[in-house]
Amino acid sequence: MSVFYDHLVSLDEVHNALLGHNLPTKQHYHLLKIADSTFHNEILNTILTEVPAEHHEYFLVEFRNRPDDPNHLVFLKQFSPEIEDKIRYTAIDTKTKILAELINTP
Repeated sequence: MSVFYDHLVSLDEVHNALLGHNLPTKQHYHLLKIADSTFHNEILNTILTEVPAEHHEYFLVEFRNRPDDPNHLVFLKQFSPEIEDKIRYTAIDTKTKILAELINTP
């Protein structure tokens, strides 16, 4: 699924780290899907922290209906002009934690 913040997040390093474990293809992509879901949850947490609670339902309904709509960023910037940087930071922090787990896993 394509989402409006895809240009701010990359799973490439996680994908490459998983390749280093020589996993069966099915397991590799299952773990990549878990990583993607983790990114998504952490980013949504960041977004909802920045948006006043009274706008959460509106945003979540709009996001569910049109996850790839770039206008979501326009909406979010009303409440947090630096939302793109915050999403990037969240993605980097999440990626760092995931990569640390992969490196420490035999």
